[in-house]
Amino acid sequence: MIVNLVLLLVFITVTLLLVREGLWSAMLMFLNVLVAATVATAWFGVLTVSLEKLVPSYTFLLDFLSMWGIFSIVLLALREITDRVSRTKVKFLRQIELCGAPIVALLSGWVMVAFTATSLHTAAVPRWLVQETPQARMFFGLSPDRKWLSWMRNSSLDGPFAWPGNNERAIFDKDADFILRYADRRFKLEGEEALRVNAKQ
Repeated sequence: MIVNLVLLLVFITVTLLLVREGLWSAMLMFLNVLVAATVATAWFGVLTVSLEKLVPSYTFLLDFLSMWGIFSIVLLALREITDRVSRTKVKFLRQIELCGAPIVALLSGWVMVAFTATSLHTAAVPRWLVQETPQARMFFGLSPDRKWLSWMRNSSLDGPFAWPGNNERAIFDKDADFILRYADRRFKLEGEEALRVNAKQ
């Protein structure tokens, strides 16, 4: 229930903030959020591998921190770029503005919920806190995490982020076992005395 409330808060907050900015700003932010979340999900594993060489004892924390670190940096960079490139705010007809801004804001809110839900699987928390079982559906049964993982898998298979030459290693979550792998990982964490692995006495 706590996770559902957190995700609902994310959805409401993002949606309300973007509705206030208007259709043009909401459209730009939607694209920024979509790209940043996609890049973060696709590349957090690469960053984690590099960080594990520097701080191997904090392996349970690195995936979550890497994902949100990449997302934050890419989103800030994209926001700065779009603000500089699009200095003139495009004006729409009032009817289009009134209908379009809430729709785009809702889409942005949904992307943020989906990305946040997916990132929670990598968090260093007990297994039951994210889901009672790996088969359970998050966010009141809407499963934003599963939909996001499906987007990532399909977009890296033959979508906009696919690598040339059908490189299977570049397919995100090729075996569709992301949720199960991280559920097992959180279960293993429950058996650890601390977040640090092999911590020196």
